[in-house]
Amino acid sequence: MVAKADGKVSKEKKSRSVDHVVVGLGGIGAAVVYWLAKLAQDDRKQTSIVGLEQFALGHENGASHDHSRIIRYSYHTPEYVKLAGEAYETWDAVSAEAGEQLVVRTGGVDLFPANSAISIDDYQSSLSANGVPFEILSAAETMARFPQFVLNDGVRALFQKDTGIAPAIKGTAAHHRLARERGVELREGVTVRGIESDGAGDLKVVTDDCVYRTGSVILCTDGWTNELLEPLDLQIPLEVTREQVAYYPHLPDSRAKFAIGSFPVWIWMDDPSYYGFPIYGDIGAVKAAEDVGGQRTTARTRSFATDQAALNRLTVFLSKMIPEMLGGPAPRVKTCLYALTRDRDFVLDTVPGHPGVQVGLGSAHGFKFASWFGRALAERALFGATRSNVQPFRFDRPALTDSRFAANYMK
Repeated sequence: MVAKADGKVSKEKKSRSVDHVVVGLGGIGAAVVYWLAKLAQDDRKQTSIVGLEQFALGHENGASHDHSRIIRYSYHTPEYVKLAGEAYETWDAVSAEAGEQLVVRTGGVDLFPANSAISIDDYQSSLSANGVPFEILSAAETMARFPQFVLNDGVRALFQKDTGIAPAIKGTAAHHRLARERGVELREGVTVRGIESDGAGDLKVVTDDCVYRTGSVILCTDGWTNELLEPLDLQIPLEVTREQVAYYPHLPDSRAKFAIGSFPVWIWMDDPSYYGFPIYGDIGAVKAAEDVGGQRTTARTRSFATDQAALNRLTVFLSKMIPEMLGGPAPRVKTCLYALTRDRDFVLDTVPGHPGVQVGLGSAHGFKFASWFGRALAERALFGATRSNVQPFRFDRPALTDSRFAANYMK
């Protein structure tokens, strides 16, 4: 028994030694526990893994819930296009083991208006550098192929056939299930109160009922990341925003127009930026949203209420570009969190001065890469290095170290 500061007597916490502790079991953390178990077993390593989640698995407090996320090759740099290929590869591997389809290829159009804030040239050159096929369509050609759109003459579209949907709830649950089948212990409703490090690799992860002694901690905690980094003398500039998506119920005669095969995933590549999906699953509605359109908040204080001003902006935009989406019942709104670095690039690195602690953060475009994150972080934890190029995502880059770095979320 031990005495606490308030004079009350409490039971001493139990202590356990484990090889790896993963904190946060949303999209990225779920992938990490799976890939740790898979790669260790493939390498015939005896490895103990514990995953800790402060909420219930599949909760709606962060950024990994809801039923669909965009997955795409089309990105602004060759490095991201290459990683997108690896993301498809990892999702396909998990799909095969799970016996579930975890990527649905629908085709997608990135829509660039004249003088857009985002350069179509960067996308074309990055795809070409990786040998990824695409088409450039005029506004008229786009509307001929997808008559749901109403576009001005100056709009150009980049069509890529492999763009599609990564089902968030389904994909995260598959990683959880497969990890458990491989012997991983997943604990729900467990809050990490602190991480203690001696700087030489010996770590303690402190919860209310246990102290985990380990040499490997992987933080996949998104908007909560700085809370856990504080005891390790590190804070990174993150802007946490409360975002929302809207589901517009389709009219009875329009379901076929917005079904997969008739309507693509789409992104409006300007400032502000919008995006949307065909009808997917049993939702019976067409999903759309504004990217980085929400208000600043914190993971602890965020609201779940509808931002009516943001919903109005989205609806006005859709009324001009996809008017057939509207006219049905009022849309249903779901909220989520963004945790944005100033360059909107990922964080995937070891905490300086603490060689056993890694961070994986997707900067509000990471779910499509979730299984790739899992493999890369697991490889680093197990083997000291990953096959992937993660140099752009280091802690020592200017966006995370230079206070003068100007935030740019338009990519």
